[in-house]
Amino acid sequence: MHCSRPTPWAATFVLATLLLTTTVASPAAEAADQAEITHLVPSGARQGQQVEVLLRGTLNGGEHRRVWTSHQGVEVTFGKKADRVTVRVQPSVPPGRHWLRFTNAGAASALLPFIVSGITEVAEKEPNGRLQDAQTLDAPSQVVNGVLSESKDVDVFAVPLKKGQDLVVSMTAHTELGSPMDSLLQVVTSRGFVVAQNDDSLGLDPFLVFSARRDGVYYVRTFAFPVKTNSTIGLASGKDFVYRMTIATGAYVDFTMPAAFSTGVDANLSVTGWNLAKDQATWTINAKTAGVDGRYTRPGWTNTVSLKRVEHAVVVETEPNGRDRPEAVSLPVTVSGRIAKDRDRDVFEFDAVKGTTLKLSVESRRLGFPLDPVLRVTDTTGKTLNETDTRSAGKVDETIAWKPPANGRFRVEIRDLFDHGGARFVYRLTIEPQPVTVLATVEKNVWSLDAKKPLEIKLSINRIGGFDKAVRFELSEAPEGILAEAITSEPKGDSSKTITLKLTQKPSAKPGDQSTGGRFLIVGRVEGVNTPVVHVTSGVAKLTDRTDQLWVVVKPVETKTKK
Repeated sequence: MHCSRPTPWAATFVLATLLLTTTVASPAAEAADQAEITHLVPSGARQGQQVEVLLRGTLNGGEHRRVWTSHQGVEVTFGKKADRVTVRVQPSVPPGRHWLRFTNAGAASALLPFIVSGITEVAEKEPNGRLQDAQTLDAPSQVVNGVLSESKDVDVFAVPLKKGQDLVVSMTAHTELGSPMDSLLQVVTSRGFVVAQNDDSLGLDPFLVFSARRDGVYYVRTFAFPVKTNSTIGLASGKDFVYRMTIATGAYVDFTMPAAFSTGVDANLSVTGWNLAKDQATWTINAKTAGVDGRYTRPGWTNTVSLKRVEHAVVVETEPNGRDRPEAVSLPVTVSGRIAKDRDRDVFEFDAVKGTTLKLSVESRRLGFPLDPVLRVTDTTGKTLNETDTRSAGKVDETIAWKPPANGRFRVEIRDLFDHGGARFVYRLTIEPQPVTVLATVEKNVWSLDAKKPLEIKLSINRIGGFDKAVRFELSEAPEGILAEAITSEPKGDSSKTITLKLTQKPSAKPGDQSTGGRFLIVGRVEGVNTPVVHVTSGVAKLTDRTDQLWVVVKPVETKTKK
């Protein structure tokens, strides 16, 4: 983690300006601190690259401006322009989504995603709304950083292809950047014919693959509709319609088999994708390899791929494994498989003990695959004991908490909700005992502490799987001068569900000597266990992610003026 300050000459300039201002303006006239940044443009950069980034929103504060980054190799400096910063990504920063937070003396922004890649990155250049104005891209793989900012904006990019060459186009906007856009991708010929199109693949972000039938220049076209629909039917745009679009004719990985690996042993993975060289078709991953947010990559790949690190067995399904020939597995286990054809069912058989709660979870749609999974639990005669039937747009994958009615053998079946199948109908199924654990959440991740009274933070506690231990919640890391007395959540009673942690400033804090605020963590501990059993989390603005990186802004201690 890293915090940056303005460059010395910029700080001197701002400080001089502030000193001059205070001689002619009253305190009431001073602008309130603001750190309301909504997006970064561009929202990422290549390893080893330095880019100028536009801050969408407002950040004032002059020499008091700071930046916190989730990786110390992402370095941010301020310059002359208040709405610009320079971001340098060290070569050692792993590809993936990292986080920035901008602050000043009295405010802090939400966490902002900044994605690091290992390939060429370019900025979208206007005008590029028509085929004849298309921006030409000639690198094998690159990321285009753009904004659909103009009224009913359309962005077009020209890509030369050879016959039989595969073009992969992936949009990152709403799902990982929080952009309020429901975008669409098209591949268009020079005569204007649409030869490939996709709108929703990973959430509201599109993904497509096109194989050229003849040599020529093809055009990738993107435009968007609003996430929040209204009575207007038409294209939408805006300054926050920020995107990163990967356009690749180089090695692009779709998935691996298995799509998980155990922390106890190195794993041999079979790699599937497009434009892969022979030596890229397999990968032996070290069991200690750590990714970024569960995503991994290798040198020479265009993109990152989702892998699940587990502490139990990992297997790949073996066909045939239908209802008449279920595949036996031992629990706990993570199974990687594929519904390869229409009406296909993959069935797995396992032993279970009466009264033991099992958690069965399947992932596919959230990984960017088209499978809409349905789970069905049966006994060996085929009698249904539990089945999911979710048709909600807000829930794309399935999880079951299930107790076997008796000791014996049982089966779980996976199929597509609409009985579809295909090469990309990939899934990752985990069957394990229901974890006995505790979760704790707070309503936001930026808090304000007043010198006159404690800051009360309500913790909502969720005990899972019969977790029945007392948990002591305390500050794990906090800015100097910020204190909090530990508080215990008992297994029963009101405190088992909610408690309030009170943050205060150090009693001796005086004007000019108080804490400036900063990052803090809240953790929960149980007696006899060295490591925390829970990190308190909050939601991230505009995204479905959660974070334990909390921030406190400390209001200055008021000075008493003599009359």
